[in-house]
Amino acid sequence: MSRHRNIRRMIIEHEREDYYDDYEDYEDEEETENQYTYHNRKPTAVPLGRRAPFVQQNQKHAKKQNNGQCAPLNEPKKTEQVKDVLRESATPAMSKKSSEMDLTEYRRNQLLNIARAPFVPRRTAKPRLVRKDLINLIVVGHVDAGKSTLMGHLLHDLDVVDTRTIDKYKRDAARSGKASFAYAWVLDETEEERERGVTMDIGRTSFETENRRIVLLDAPGHKDFISNMITGTSQADAAILVVNATTGEFETGFENGGQTKEHALLLRSLGVTQLVVAISKLDTVEWSYDRYEEIRNSLSVFLTRHAGFSKPIFVPVSGFTGENLVKRMNLSWYDGPCLLELMNSFVAPKLSFGGLLRIGISDVHKVSENQVVVSGKVESGEVEKDDKVYIMPSVTPATIKECAGNIGAAQYVTGDFIMFTLQGTFEPESVQVGSVVVKSGPDTLIPGRKFQVRLVVFEIATPIIKVKSILLFFSIFFSFFQGAKYELYAHSLCIPCTFTKLIHTIDKSNGEVLKEKPRFISRGMSAVVEIETDHDVAIESFTSCRALGRVTFRSGGNTIAAGIVEKTITPQ
Repeated sequence: MSRHRNIRRMIIEHEREDYYDDYEDYEDEEETENQYTYHNRKPTAVPLGRRAPFVQQNQKHAKKQNNGQCAPLNEPKKTEQVKDVLRESATPAMSKKSSEMDLTEYRRNQLLNIARAPFVPRRTAKPRLVRKDLINLIVVGHVDAGKSTLMGHLLHDLDVVDTRTIDKYKRDAARSGKASFAYAWVLDETEEERERGVTMDIGRTSFETENRRIVLLDAPGHKDFISNMITGTSQADAAILVVNATTGEFETGFENGGQTKEHALLLRSLGVTQLVVAISKLDTVEWSYDRYEEIRNSLSVFLTRHAGFSKPIFVPVSGFTGENLVKRMNLSWYDGPCLLELMNSFVAPKLSFGGLLRIGISDVHKVSENQVVVSGKVESGEVEKDDKVYIMPSVTPATIKECAGNIGAAQYVTGDFIMFTLQGTFEPESVQVGSVVVKSGPDTLIPGRKFQVRLVVFEIATPIIKVKSILLFFSIFFSFFQGAKYELYAHSLCIPCTFTKLIHTIDKSNGEVLKEKPRFISRGMSAVVEIETDHDVAIESFTSCRALGRVTFRSGGNTIAAGIVEKTITPQ
C-alpha cells in the first residue's frame, strides 16, 4: 500500500479517537481559500491511439498565440517559481482538515526534493543513422471532405499499401453498401468507423518520400470527435486541410457551422504554421477552374486575416480517382506541384539535444502494478533507456526500461514520437493521458492550478463578462461568463477550468495594455486573464516549453479562445 494511503489511515484512526470531544471545534475550522488540497477526483482525458480500451474516453485537448505580432513575453525564470514554492513550504499552514493537510504537505515535500536535486550535465548526442528529416503531418477538414480516402489512395500509389489489400477492401466495402469507402478503410481500421463511415480517432501510419520521413496523422472531422483532432494536432509539425469542392458541400463545411473554420483556427492555435489546402473532389465538378478559384479566394481571406497563416498553398486533387496526388496532372489552368511534391517541401523541425525533458503522454497502452506502457511526443530534451524520470502532476518516480520509435535510435530527442515502458510503483490514475514525463533538477516542471494566460477571443455568441452578485439571477441567460466552466486543452490534456480574473485587455499588434480590469472580453479582443483548473495539471509557461504553454478554450461545442501561458501562479 502506498505511503499516501498509510498516512491517511493513520490520521483517520487518530481523528476517530477524539471525534466526540473535538467535534464542535473541528466543525468551526475553515479551509483557506488559497491553500491547495489533494483531491481524488479523476481528471478527464482522451487517449490518442486506438489501443487503450481501459482509458475512459471523456469528451475533452489546445492553444494558440495570436498572429505572431504580440510583444515578447517577460516571464520569470522557472527557478523563481521553485523559490516561491520553497517560501510557501516554510509558511505556517492555515486551519484545515488534518488528513488533507498531511497529504498536501507530503506531496509538496516530494516536489521540493525533486527541485533541489543536483543538475545532471547533458549527455553527448549519440549519432543517428537517419538521412531523412522527420515530419509529423496531420490531415484535417470537415466531415465527409474525403480525408481518409485521399490519404488511403496516396498510400496505395506509394506502394505502402499493396493492390491485393485494396482489392479486398473494395469487395468488403461493396458488400456493406459503401463501395466508395475502400481507400478510406486503409486508415479507418475499426469496425465502428467502417460501419458509420466516419473517422472517430486518430489514424497513424508512416512512410518515406524522396527526402522526408512522414508520420501521417488522419484526424476525425466530425464535431463529436474534435477532442481527438486536438490531441493529434498538438503533435503535428505541418498540416493538410482538405475541403470538399462538390457544389454545396464546401459551403456546408465553411459557412454553416462546419468544422473547416474551427480546424484552421485550432491548427494555428496549436503552433502549426505550414499549411497546404487540398481542394478535393474536383472531379465531381468537372475540374472547374471557376469553382477552384471561388473556394481558394474564400479560404485565402480567412486563413490569412483570421487564422494567422502567412502563405497557405492550394492544390487541386481528387482522392477517389487519385489525380494530382503523386504525379502532376494535365490541367489547362494549373501547372503547379502535385500533393506529394508539396509534402516533400515541408520544413522539418531541427533536432534539438538540449533543453529540459518534457514528454507529453498521449496514450496509455498497458498498465500493471509495476509497469506502464505509454506513448507520446518528446516536446523538449532527450531521453533513452534507464533514465530516471518523474510523472507529473502525480509526482510519481519511474525508470524508463524500454524505448522505441519510428527509427532504431538509442536516444530520442525533440520531435520524436516514442513508445516506452515505465517501471515503478504506480497507483490508479497516477499515469494517464495528459501527464508529462520530466527529470529532476531546479528547472523541473512544477504542477499548478492557477495560471496567467494571454489569449485571443474568437467568434463567441456572448462576451466573457465579469459577473457581479446583482447579475447572478441573469447568469442562466449567458453561456460565457467569469466563473463558468470551460474546457481547457493543452498538449494531450483536457480539463475543466474557470476564468477567475480578467486582468487587462491588450493591443494585439504591440502588446500595449488598453484597459485594466475590464468588465468583459468580446469577440476579437486580446486579453490577459487568470484561470484555475479543478486540480493540479502539468502545463507551464510558453517561454519554458512552447508545446506545454499553448492552451485552447472550448465551450458549448465551440472553440472560443486560444493563447499562451505566461506564468504559473503559486499559492500564497
